[in-house]
Amino acid sequence: MKVAVVTDSGSNIYAQKVEMEGLFKLPLQISDGDKTYLEGEEIDSKSVYDLIHEGKLLKTSLPPLGRIEELFEQLKKEGYELIFGVPICSGLSGTINAMRTAATNVGINFDYIDCYSTASNELYLATMARKMFDKGMDKEEIKKKLLASAEDSVTYIIPNDLNHLARGGRLTPVAAALGGLLKIKPILKVAKDTEGKIDAYSKVRTMSKAQDIVIETLKDVHHVDENCLICIADVDDKEGSAKYYEKMRDAFPNTEIFCVDLISTVGVHTGIGCLGIQYIRKIEID
Repeated sequence: MKVAVVTDSGSNIYAQKVEMEGLFKLPLQISDGDKTYLEGEEIDSKSVYDLIHEGKLLKTSLPPLGRIEELFEQLKKEGYELIFGVPICSGLSGTINAMRTAATNVGINFDYIDCYSTASNELYLATMARKMFDKGMDKEEIKKKLLASAEDSVTYIIPNDLNHLARGGRLTPVAAALGGLLKIKPILKVAKDTEGKIDAYSKVRTMSKAQDIVIETLKDVHHVDENCLICIADVDDKEGSAKYYEKMRDAFPNTEIFCVDLISTVGVHTGIGCLGIQYIRKIEID
């Protein structure tokens, strides 16, 4: 069976310039008032950060349904018999449901996994899905391995700009002012146990303490080791990301760690200076 794997720009696939035969991508949307851009095609993360610096309150949405159907029609014409979706998780976006609707409208078989996240974890699962299909593995076995990896993963987000969260309606102005006065840093979490939604994990007094809490949690709760990948992502704070990388390197000397820009569709909600930390357990392919 000829299988197409489809992910979206939430995986950072555009920025990281990942190209694999049989792996396709769709752009999420970022809106600035009445202007809407396709993420990765019409606007990149730097341009998004520039708009945030200007004080713009941006919004995000799933890929246009017409664009999804257009891709699925193309894949059907190219002889693909199954579309396997690895999109941004259902707790953050309706992309999975839109893909399912598009597949029904086009008349092509569709299956998917919910990655309980987005960003680098989503991209890792999409590329591993492609590799496993290329090896001729059974679809159910592939789903089993992908889900096991997705369930043994987490995303932590440490916003730095509480006023940005308040402007976006995710924090009251009073709470933002009090948090700024006390230098409180919230730690947010996205994982299977949050149903792929952003939930509060902890509150501490400083960014440094928040970073330490995440490292301790990765060690003591998630048991991150050399069989995992760690990603550090930032919103226009390369210096802070680089310093945190060194902390992570000391804490996990045998684990692969890398740094990227935080995907725009998360950064627009969390603001400048935000750090995102992800781990995911690697998939072993026999």
